[in-house]
Amino acid sequence: MVEEEEKVVFVCELYKLRDEYRKCPDLSLRVQIQEDITLLQKALTTLENGMDPYPNRT
Repeated sequence: MVEEEEKVVFVCELYKLRDEYRKCPDLSLRVQIQEDITLLQKALTTLENGMDPYPNRT
């Protein structure tokens, strides 16, 4: 299970990505950053709902 401290790191990274997205003039790079933002948001939502994002991990 992910610790609360790890969630905080993920949230901080999400804020950094959003900031990079706003400042980035390169459209192709912005698309990549947006994909990363979406992936991180999905992971955080999964964690907040109490679900293990890696159910087959041992």
